[in-house]
Amino acid sequence: MASKPVWRVLHVTCIGLTLLLGACWFLDRILPSPVPEEVAWSTRVVDRQGEILRLFTTDDGFWRLPARLQKTDPEFIDQLLAYEDKRFWTHPGVDLLAVARATLQTLASGRVVSGASTLTMQTVRLLEPRPRTIAGKLVEMVQALRLERSLSKQAILELYLSLAPYGGNIQGIEAASHFYFHAAATHFTPSQAALLISLPQSPESRRPDLHPLRAKRARQGVLHRLRDSGLLSTEDAQLAALQPIPAKRYPAPFSAPQLSQSLRREYAGNHRITTTLNYKLQKKAEAIAAQVQQELPSGKTLALLVVDNQTRQILVHVGSGDFQTSQLDLTRAIRSPGSTLKPFIYGLAFEQGRLHPETRILDRPRRFDAYGPANFDGNYHGWISARQALQQSLNIPAVQVLEHVGPQRLLSRFSQLGVALHYQKYPGLSLALGGVGCSLQDLVALYSGLANNGDYQALQTILKREPTKNEKLLSPLAAWYVDASLPTLPASANQPGIGGRSNTVRFKTGTSYGFRDAWAVGYNRDYTVGIWVGRPDGGYGKETTGANTAVPVLRRVFASLPQTSSLDGDAAPPPGVLLVDYDQLPAHLQWFAGEQPDTFAARKPKIYFPVDGSTLDLTETAKNPADLALKSYGGTPPFYWLINGRPLGPATSDSVAAYTPQGPGQTQITLIDSKGKRDSVAVWLETRPVDN
Repeated sequence: MASKPVWRVLHVTCIGLTLLLGACWFLDRILPSPVPEEVAWSTRVVDRQGEILRLFTTDDGFWRLPARLQKTDPEFIDQLLAYEDKRFWTHPGVDLLAVARATLQTLASGRVVSGASTLTMQTVRLLEPRPRTIAGKLVEMVQALRLERSLSKQAILELYLSLAPYGGNIQGIEAASHFYFHAAATHFTPSQAALLISLPQSPESRRPDLHPLRAKRARQGVLHRLRDSGLLSTEDAQLAALQPIPAKRYPAPFSAPQLSQSLRREYAGNHRITTTLNYKLQKKAEAIAAQVQQELPSGKTLALLVVDNQTRQILVHVGSGDFQTSQLDLTRAIRSPGSTLKPFIYGLAFEQGRLHPETRILDRPRRFDAYGPANFDGNYHGWISARQALQQSLNIPAVQVLEHVGPQRLLSRFSQLGVALHYQKYPGLSLALGGVGCSLQDLVALYSGLANNGDYQALQTILKREPTKNEKLLSPLAAWYVDASLPTLPASANQPGIGGRSNTVRFKTGTSYGFRDAWAVGYNRDYTVGIWVGRPDGGYGKETTGANTAVPVLRRVFASLPQTSSLDGDAAPPPGVLLVDYDQLPAHLQWFAGEQPDTFAARKPKIYFPVDGSTLDLTETAKNPADLALKSYGGTPPFYWLINGRPLGPATSDSVAAYTPQGPGQTQITLIDSKGKRDSVAVWLETRPVDN
């Protein structure tokens, strides 16, 4: 009779096990695969060494980074498994011993004392959350067994470490390490490891930045368990318990924001984008830009680039002085380059054999048909060497050279390189003075070509192994002549880093019409650096020039760069270079375009301002109209100026004069030189009414 109850217990147990196995078999057939098709990761934009420059959340708003066991602290892995799942490497996904232990503890105490979830079961729950019911547990157990059949133990552990919640919108050990400790997950202190082990169990109530006392108590419990299991000594556990809890979350990495956004759009779907940037140099340049931004007038900002001349890789990209000031990537903005294209105009003339750095060229006021440029400072120097004209960035000589080279030839050369200048209709000779649009990136690429003996390559922002094909910007001879003609960036007393023969920096400035854009581009053997300062909206500036605004920034950036060149002295000149003074030049190279002082003086004088047939507004006040400047070139001094047939004053040797109009109306202006040759223009003068 006594054996009957035992038989019934066994019978009921067999039926229960049969039903359980049947339920498991049924669930195994109907449940979807527990293996995720794809996990959405946060996009990382990293530098060449893997340092995170910019981090973007997933589309659902989480900071979630994939974990890799080989890049995670192995001691942390051992401590995590000792605390959460001691038999992880041996059980099939469900730990029957843990289930039995938890069941007996629950029956004995009448409440849940410990859980039996394995890391595999927790991973299943992270992949597809379910209600914490008996049925939900049963589904998790089945899915855990299936997950173990589909993935390796290492893959399951990596999946858990990637999806575990750490409070707020932080998921995964890598993201938690970055936001709580500002470091990668390659190494943790015992205090950090204990906190990270405790957080996934109750991530919101234990958030260290919101609930530090709860986080500290939870960490203490983990430290005690690790000490009892022999993974921590008593001394280490006590010392770890004294460490402070992180009081805040570190901000997400936010370097090179404009470039990072652009690359994220271009490489959509890539969760890791490796750039050519250098994190340390980028942070230095951003600090310089932030300081300069504070010094600039309201509404203005700057952009800068640093390029490795050997690889043409962009090492530093600052799209604006402050991302809050402008979120535009101003290194790509199309702006007037001012005088920064002049070296390439001279370079083509050198390449064609029309010019030598010692060739004499005339810097005098003159008109080119309807185009009447003037030097930036209004001064003229007469006969001057091409080298001096380029060093001083004189406008009239540059326009003369472009007139003989041909604007279309320069445009075609740039077009062959993939550098597109932007203009309306036809730029003509104004191209020499910035009458086109160009970006800082294109300018820096062109100057990097100068630094490489005239060999051009497009700039790179993504780390690639395959080299880019060289294109011809200028011949080596022409590039050498340009380099020899450009000014050298002086080192200031507190910035000696740019000194030294092998580290000589050649540079060029530019200022666009209305002081809208200020430029400075410089290079040495190692780097090319470009600076732009202006308004993002393209508005007028005030006395902002390349020399006074952009050059100081250029100097500071070069001073922050490491010297990597092992070469001393200047590079050897290429074949064909004429290392001679003016007197030793061939006759056809002594005077530009065959003009000489005698032949020029023999020309009749020419009034180039005011322009014949023009109308001029001379109003300053109703009672005191402004003086009218009279400008000419050519002829033989002394000169006589006549206004409506009457002498303006005594003869003068200067080709510039001033005339105060007596009132509005048509005025005839005549110039006569000492040879009796003359020129005459008729202009209409008017004054506007002035409000009282």
